[in-house]
Amino acid sequence: MTYRLGVDVGGTFTDLALHNTENDSLEFAKIPSTPSNQAIGVFNGISQLIERFAIDPEQIRFFSHGTTVATNTLIERKGVKSALVVTQGFKDVLQIGRQDRPHLYDWRIQKTVPLVPRNLRFEISERVLYTGEVKKTLDEKELDSLIADLRNAEVEAVSVCLLHSYANPVHERMIGKKLKKALPELVVSLSCDVVSEFKEYERMSTTTINSYVAPIMGRYIRRLQESISSLKIDSEVHIMQSNGGTMGADLAVEKPVHTILSGPAAGVIGSVAIANQAQELNSISVDMGGTSFDISLCYRGEVRRTQDSEIENLPVKVPMVDIHTLGAGGGSIAWIDQGGALRVGPESAGSEPGPACYNRGGTQATVTDANLALGRLNPVSLLGGGLGLDLKKAENAINTNIAQPLGISILEAAEGIIRVVNAGMIKGIRIVSVSKGYDPREFCLVTFGGAGPVHASELAAELEIPRVLVPIAPGVTSALGLLMADLREDLVRTILRPSDSVEPHELNQRFGEMESEAVETMNREGVASEEVIYVRVADIRYMGQGFELEVPVASGTLNDNSLNKIYEEFHKIHTQIYGYSQPESEMEIVNLRLTALARMPRPDLDKGETDLNVSSDVAKVGIRKVFFSNQAIKTNVYDRSKLVPGNMIKGPAIIEQLDSTTVLWPDQTASVDRYLNLLLERIK
Repeated sequence: MTYRLGVDVGGTFTDLALHNTENDSLEFAKIPSTPSNQAIGVFNGISQLIERFAIDPEQIRFFSHGTTVATNTLIERKGVKSALVVTQGFKDVLQIGRQDRPHLYDWRIQKTVPLVPRNLRFEISERVLYTGEVKKTLDEKELDSLIADLRNAEVEAVSVCLLHSYANPVHERMIGKKLKKALPELVVSLSCDVVSEFKEYERMSTTTINSYVAPIMGRYIRRLQESISSLKIDSEVHIMQSNGGTMGADLAVEKPVHTILSGPAAGVIGSVAIANQAQELNSISVDMGGTSFDISLCYRGEVRRTQDSEIENLPVKVPMVDIHTLGAGGGSIAWIDQGGALRVGPESAGSEPGPACYNRGGTQATVTDANLALGRLNPVSLLGGGLGLDLKKAENAINTNIAQPLGISILEAAEGIIRVVNAGMIKGIRIVSVSKGYDPREFCLVTFGGAGPVHASELAAELEIPRVLVPIAPGVTSALGLLMADLREDLVRTILRPSDSVEPHELNQRFGEMESEAVETMNREGVASEEVIYVRVADIRYMGQGFELEVPVASGTLNDNSLNKIYEEFHKIHTQIYGYSQPESEMEIVNLRLTALARMPRPDLDKGETDLNVSSDVAKVGIRKVFFSNQAIKTNVYDRSKLVPGNMIKGPAIIEQLDSTTVLWPDQTASVDRYLNLLLERIK
């Protein structure tokens, strides 16, 4: 008997998914997170699973982890004291940034404070041209002086980001080698290792983020490995990357910037895999947990990724799943602003103290408290009895903080809280769909997270989305996604040359170099070279443009005909996105990108054909009063674990399970497919 384990740490809960590879069964667990030390929550959750299902820990042969350590470190500005080494004359690039103005006419705007203060930015004499030619050789005497300065500064980490190191990293390598030898306790991040790509500001920002969080991530990974080892689990630790793939723990310590969206990316990978199985190739995934609401769009079965993102107004130039995040979750706190308007979030009660109904000392009214007051959550407990709820405390919090100040009833206040938080989420869904040219009415809404299925029906109704898919385990879909992710390595080489000056053999050479580097990384992860799959892309633009488009590049050896096909595809993509193309105009190849994948075994969620002989009445466990649009309706309550493929439920209904609750409105039906998904549709 062998098992694969996925553990995702969120702001409120730690979710676990356990896959028995021999009988293809899945088991789930959900426990409160431990923000002070995430490793404690992970240890507690795994221990609970092992005890509950009588598992031999040595039979757990794969362990994948989604973590918010790097994210929280950056957002909360709790990274280490770090330095930056740059080419002489460029120490202020980090401060100057770009000329972008998010609010054009706001004269009071304040730029984000750099992670590295000016007194810890050090210049060094050298110059490499964008062609890779060394114009000025590095002065090694300056290196000795730099080492002394860094030692005196008492920094824990240093970033090295020279001007054109993406074209020729020789000087960065020299600096890195000497620093590691002279200051072995210092964490050194080289931009040529972190992001070997042009655009000096974005590259510098990404590299400084990496060194800023690296020691924190390193200490966490070591604690995690010790916890796993103490449980006698026979597996290396794999960490989820922001790009939707996994990497080994050692690589995560070296490049923690690649884990900034670790947890949310796992959720998207899981939801898209589930949607694709259900033949919903166009889907909008929404993950509503206790703290945040994460939105991502999938078109034609493909997860959308981006090369340029921002976290807390800091550019992060690494491949990421394209996710839009809002401060809206079950723990989001409702409050009244100075103008007397009701607001919800972004502040969250988290898991400690949590919503008032958790009875852990929380006194603020939250979204969870509002749903409980409206009867949409079990008034006794959640998590199968593992989390007791106090309805009175929820009502008191709503009354004290919202109802009384506004002069309305508790139920009206609760309805108001839900409407406000829903409005924000609807706006977020429009940002990833309508604003980018996609019609949400042509998509399926895939909802997960503990709170997602509670709100999904209302969101879909407002956006006229015809179908809502609720996965088998919505509250732990991110953990399940960790078991569906592949090992992944993304590499890039900057070319920055007119297309008519680029020869096929040059591209073959660059792609070959990246493939060799990818194989080396995969070998470190125990993957043989013949098991690696490569996906190639070229970033191309018309000369003079400030942006580029990703164009697929065929596998194999490229020739003149291959290049012509690449350019033809670029014109087609440009027409698709912008409505026109200019085939007569000169083009420029900016970057070459390579994605290396190693496929991992995935759980099979197919439970077989439907059984129309089993009635959904078997799953009915009671009736309770639930408020829909300020109207109390007697509503059937179902135990989802007793539903089977083919079952149909007419709304209104509440469908409860260990990790979440699905609210079915009066004008809806819910059917169970062969994968045990719930498909919610409007009654026509």
